[in-house]
Parts: sequence; C-alpha cells; structure tokens
Amino acid sequence: MRLPILILILLAGFASAAQAQAVPSRQGMAQAEPGLWVDMAAAPGQIATIRATMAAAAAGVGRALGATRAVEWRICTTSACDKANGMVNRGMTYGASIITLNSTAWNDRGAYMHELTHATLHSTQPLGGFLGSRGLPLWFNEGVAVLVSGEPARAARDAACDRPRKGELPQTPRDFARLAPDPKQALKVYIRSACAVREWLKQGHELREVMPLLRAGRRLP
Repeated sequence: MRLPILILILLAGFASAAQAQAVPSRQGMAQAEPGLWVDMAAAPGQIATIRATMAAAAAGVGRALGATRAVEWRICTTSACDKANGMVNRGMTYGASIITLNSTAWNDRGAYMHELTHATLHSTQPLGGFLGSRGLPLWFNEGVAVLVSGEPARAARDAACDRPRKGELPQTPRDFARLAPDPKQALKVYIRSACAVREWLKQGHELREVMPLLRAGRRLP
C-alpha cells in the first residue's frame, strides 16, 4: 500500500502547487501546432514570427546551457487576450511545462529565451519544479536566465556590475514579490541576481555546468 499512498501524496502536492501558481487558461486561443497555443486574433504573419522566435530561442538556450526543454507555449498578441487569460506579466514560466507571453512580449526573443531558460532549469527539479526548487535558489535561477537571454537588457550588461550591488537576494518567489513590489525594484533584483551569478562564473564555473550539477542533485551555487 505504500506506493499508492506516496503517489497520492505527490499528486496532491502537485495540484496544490500548480493551483498556487494560478496557471492561466487558453481563452480565445487556438492551437497552431503541438505545444503552441496562440491568440485567435493573431495574423498569419504574427504566427510565423512566433514560430521563428521560438526556434531561435530554443537554439540560443541550447547553446548556452547544453540543453533545452520542450514546453507548451501560450502566447497573446492582443490586450484582449491578455485580459481574458490574466496575463499581466510579460512572461511567466509554470514549472517545466508551460510558458505564457503576453502581447508586449510575443515578438521579443529575449523574453522567449528568459522564460525557456527557467523551464529548462526547472526540468531538473522534483516534478518539474512545481514542488519547489531546493537545489536552485530563485536568485540563481533568475541570474542565469538574465545572462542567457540578455533580458532585461539593463541587468544583463557587464557594466551593471561595475559597482557593488547591495541588497538581499531572493531565495523563493515569495522573497521576490516582497523585494520587488514594482518594476523599478524588480530591475534592481534582476541586476543583483545576475551580478551574483557572474561572481560564481568568475570562480571558474561555466553556464554549461549548471544543468549537469542540478541533475546530479547538487545545490547551486
């Protein structure tokens, strides 16, 4: 009886975590291809751009980390779609399975790469990251995503780390929400996180080490 009980416990935890992250719906979207749901208001040219940007992002993340993750993309191209699906943020990643982009980011390759980096890192965590990321503090997760994607651009610049960046590094999403109640504060957190990862890299590490270390159960940094 132990195995069935364990499975029920894990599934209950997964459902609670997924619900807490409030995964958006797909209202007003149509499936353009397996793994891609797009705003029904999107023009054929926009859908072609989305496909090309997805491919370029996957290639870029693959080069940087030595791996990438197949996910379900949910992409809005209009504010009406954003509103219908509660897509307030430009981009969001839900575990290792779902990425959403709103109408301000649908043609921004940096946003695609940033979120796909998160999903790829989450794939090394229990149940795709939905049960938490014990080996992956949020600041390290965000810092790697910034350096791989170049997004946000001001946080990814080498010059952003020219002077010491004081302040707390978020360990969890709750920490990030507390430290970054507005976009200006969020940028500061992204900068601190990226600079902290740069310091880790200066110790002789490489970004391509991250996935093998996480898969081996190592806590980073």
